[in-house]
Amino acid sequence: YTEADGLPDREIRCLGEDPEGRIWIGTMGGMACMEEGQIRPLKTGEIISAIVVDGQGQVWSGGDAGKVYKWEGQTPQPISVTEDPHPEEIAGLCEDRQGRISIGTSESRFGRIEGNRFIPLECDTALQDQDGPFWVGSLLQDQDGVFWVGFYGRVPSLYCYEDGHLRPADMAGAESIVYVNVLWEYQNTLWVGTGKGLFTLDLSSREVRHFTAEQFGLSANGILALTADSQGHIWMGTSGGGVLHYDGQTFQSIRLGPSALENMVEAVLQDRRGRLWFGTRAGLVSYQPGHTPPRLVIREVMAGTLLAAPEAVSCPESTPELRIHFQGISFRTGAGQMRYSHRLLGHGPMEQWSAFTATDAVAYSALPVGEYRFEVRTMDRDGLLSEVASLEIQILPDAKTERIHALEKTLQATDHVVHSQSWAMRQVMEQTVRVAETVMTVLVLGETGTGKGILAQTIHETSTRRKRPFIRVNCGALPAGLVESELFGHEKGAFTGADSRQLGRFELADGGTLFLDEIGDLPLESQRVLLHILEESALTRVGGQQPVSVDVRVIAATNRDLRQAIQEGTFREDLFYRLSVFTLELPPLRQRQEDIPALATHFAERYAQHLQRPVPTLDDGVVAHLQGYAWPGNVRELEHLIHRAVLLCEGGVIRAGDLLLPSVAQRAGDVVPSAPAAGEGMDEKQQLVEALQATNWMIYGERGAARLLDMNPERLRSRMRYYGLRRPKKPDTGK
Repeated sequence: YTEADGLPDREIRCLGEDPEGRIWIGTMGGMACMEEGQIRPLKTGEIISAIVVDGQGQVWSGGDAGKVYKWEGQTPQPISVTEDPHPEEIAGLCEDRQGRISIGTSESRFGRIEGNRFIPLECDTALQDQDGPFWVGSLLQDQDGVFWVGFYGRVPSLYCYEDGHLRPADMAGAESIVYVNVLWEYQNTLWVGTGKGLFTLDLSSREVRHFTAEQFGLSANGILALTADSQGHIWMGTSGGGVLHYDGQTFQSIRLGPSALENMVEAVLQDRRGRLWFGTRAGLVSYQPGHTPPRLVIREVMAGTLLAAPEAVSCPESTPELRIHFQGISFRTGAGQMRYSHRLLGHGPMEQWSAFTATDAVAYSALPVGEYRFEVRTMDRDGLLSEVASLEIQILPDAKTERIHALEKTLQATDHVVHSQSWAMRQVMEQTVRVAETVMTVLVLGETGTGKGILAQTIHETSTRRKRPFIRVNCGALPAGLVESELFGHEKGAFTGADSRQLGRFELADGGTLFLDEIGDLPLESQRVLLHILEESALTRVGGQQPVSVDVRVIAATNRDLRQAIQEGTFREDLFYRLSVFTLELPPLRQRQEDIPALATHFAERYAQHLQRPVPTLDDGVVAHLQGYAWPGNVRELEHLIHRAVLLCEGGVIRAGDLLLPSVAQRAGDVVPSAPAAGEGMDEKQQLVEALQATNWMIYGERGAARLLDMNPERLRSRMRYYGLRRPKKPDTGK
C-alpha cells in the first residue's frame, strides 16, 4: 500500500490496532486508518512517530508537533507537551502499569498524561549532558515498575528510570550500544532492538543474550521493530534485511522486495485475524503466514560414487567421506531462506538434532562399521516444519580391513602380533593382505626368530590356495648332494639307491605353496634350476627327460643379506630379482618395543596354564627391563625367557631377577655401530670408506653402511661405483 491507496506518505513509522480491528498507520506525512480494506487519511502534514492503543482501547499517537493526540473515534484531541518555538518530537510513548500514557521526547523530556494534561516527571541531572539533550527513541515500563529508556546517539544509550533517578542499565553489553530502536517486554524478557543486533534480558535471572548477523545469521544487525504472533514466535523489522522470524531457536528472513527501502521495516503488527503488517519506507505490506508445510527431499549422496535420491546407502568403512545433499521445497520460501536441521541415529555424538542453518549438505567421515539412520527436516520462512526425511546407512567392513583382521587373528595364534601396536608391523600386515590374494612370488626378510615361517604360512592360509598343500623346505638343512633330488624329485635309477620314482617338494606342493626357508643357503647349481622352474612353471626330475608342469607359488625367506651374497658370488642376481618381486621385511623385536608388554603378558598366561600355575603379573620394572634389551633372538627368545620366568617366579609376580637376561656387557656386540665422525676436511669418499669398514662392507640392513650414513642403499651403491669402491678380496691363505 502506498499514497495511491490513501496513505499520507509511503514511509511508515508505526502501526496499531484498535478493538474494532481498525489498523492505525503512522507515516512521515500523517495518520491514516484502514477499515474493511480501505485506507483513509486522518491527519496530514506532520510526522507520526508513535502509536499506543491502551488497555481501554483508546488510541494515542505522538509526532513532531510537540503534541500527543488522543483519538476520539477518528478525531484527534491534541495535548501539548511543550510550547517551545521548536516543538519536540514525541517518539517514546507507552502505557504504564496504572494505565497512564508515559512520554519521552527528542529533548530528553519525560512525563505522563493525567486528565488530558502533560505532567513532567522529576529527574536528576543524569539526563543532562555536556553535549546537550538526547533523543528518546523508545520507552517501556516493565512488570516491576521500572522504566526503560532507549536513546539515539548516546553511549550508553539504554537507561533505567526509577524513583526520579536515571541511571545506565545494568545489562552486559549495554555500554557499547549507541542506538536503541525499540524496547519490548514479552514472557518476562526485555527485548532490545539496537543498531548492533538484538539483546534479550531475562528479568528474573538477569541473563543476557546478544544475537547478531555474524553469529546467528540475522539478515541485518539493525533491529527496528518487534512483536509476537499467536504462536509465540517473534517477528522483527530490520534496517535493510526485511523481516526476521524467530521461533526461539532459528532466525528466518523474509525479503519484502528487491529494493533497500522495501526492506527497511520500522513497524510490525499482527492483527486479530492473524495477518501480519509490515511498515516499510516504501509502503505498507500485508503478509499472511503460510499454512502448508514445506517438503524435503534427499537429492544425492556421495559415498565413493554419486547416488541420486537413494533410500539407502551401503559403503565400506574405507570410504573417505559420506556427503549427503538435501533440498527443501516451498512455494512461498526461496531456496536461500530455507533452514535445515539433521541428526545421525546410531552415532552417539550426533544423535541430537543440530541447530537450524542454511547449509543444505552434511558430511560424515570415519564412521565405524554399523547401521545408521540419517534424518533431516527443513523450516520455511514462516517457521513451518517439513516431515522428516530419512536415509538408511550401512557401513560395511572393508574387504582389506577384514583381511587384516583375519591376518591378525592368524598371527596372534602364533604369538607374533597380539594386537600389535607397532607401526612397522602394521605396515607388514597391510602389505601381506595385498599380496596374499595374488600369485606373486614373495621374499620374506628378517632376523632369526622374527616369524618368517609363520608369515609365509599365513600368506598361504589367507590366499585362494589355502585348501591346497603348504610345503616347507629348509634349504640350509638339505643333505649335501641331494638338494636337487629333494626339491625337484628323481626317477627310478637316477642314482645309486634311487629304487623308485620320488616326487620332489615342488610336485608335492602342486596347486599350493612352497616355502623355501633359508633360501640364501641354496647351492648355486640348485639356484639355476630353481630359476628355470620359476620362469617356465615346469621341472625335470633328476634322471628324467620329460618336463613336468607344476603350479606352485613360491615364498622364500632368509636372514642373510642377499645383495651382499650377490657381491660375494654365492647368490645369483637374476634369481634374487625373480624372488624379490614382492618383498616383506619383518621388523626385529627391538624395533617393536611397544609390543613387548602384550607379548610378555600373553606368554605368561600361556605357560602359567601349561605349568598349571596361577597367572603371574609383571613387576613395574620388568617391562622397562624387557624393552631395554636388544633381543637378538627376537620373539622366540622372549617366549623362552618368559617360560623360564613363570617357572622361577614367586608370589605370583615376575620380577627383573626372574628374567635371566644377559648383562649389558654380554650384549655389547648387539649395539649398532655409530657413524664415523665427519672431520672438518673429510670428503665424501673418506666417509663412505670409514662407514663401509665399520660395517664390514655390509650395505643393507639395520647394521649396514647405508643405515649408518642415513643414505638410501641404492644411492650408496651408486656413490661406491662413482668412487670405484669395492669390498677388499679375502687374502689367499693357501699360498
